[in-house]
Amino acid sequence: MKKIDLLQLLDKIAPLSLAMEWDNCGMQTELGKTEINKVYAALEVTDQVIEHAAYLGCDMIITHHPLILPSFALTSIDVRKPLDRNITELIKRGMEVYSAHTCFDIAPGGNNDYLCSMLGIEKVSAICGGIARIGALKKAVRLSDFERSVFEKLGKPVGFLCGGDPARQIKTVALCTGGAGEYWPEALAAGADLYITGEIKHHEAAAIKQTGMAYIAAGHAGTEWIFVPNMAEQLRKGSLDALTVYEEKDHLIPFDRSY
Repeated sequence: MKKIDLLQLLDKIAPLSLAMEWDNCGMQTELGKTEINKVYAALEVTDQVIEHAAYLGCDMIITHHPLILPSFALTSIDVRKPLDRNITELIKRGMEVYSAHTCFDIAPGGNNDYLCSMLGIEKVSAICGGIARIGALKKAVRLSDFERSVFEKLGKPVGFLCGGDPARQIKTVALCTGGAGEYWPEALAAGADLYITGEIKHHEAAAIKQTGMAYIAAGHAGTEWIFVPNMAEQLRKGSLDALTVYEEKDHLIPFDRSY
């Protein structure tokens, strides 16, 4: 597949124009390739992801978490450091990296819409500048029952926490994948009975408790691992078999869903 066509497809799936200002979406390592035939979808770049992608002969790794963020202030390369080692290995093995982070969270059909679909949340609309979602369950359910369902559907993530009255009836649910505890006031103002995200700080949880709204903190990666099957599926549909897409789970990579 022509690389320019793949980049256009990626921008259609997760427009770079949607990325938040602090983020770094798009090409992370640019090696000047013109053809991309095999890609590897992963949550983030790790030593193991590089090894598996290289073994499969992939030209590009497509991740959710950026390889490099502006806050890293990268000014030199020291191969004794994990990030620097990864960058060096990627270049040595001739693999490019593309990241779709907040642009994929915000995009229609991205992480947050996908999670809503998984959890049976309907009539979904965007809140919090488009990055979060709110919708309704078909019928109200007890918090304790819905909590168990979320835990199972997310693959029993490490560090799963729930706060609120177990007997509370849950109908309206707001959510934002990843570390988005700070958006709980907007979720409350929008009428949510429950707010789901990856991480909630202690002071945020304490404040939420006083409002009566319930919360679920399912782990950062616990809510974002869905990037892999979601992005892979969209790439396959969009490339019309011109691209071979591998997923991080394809080769049984041990995956710690706490992050």
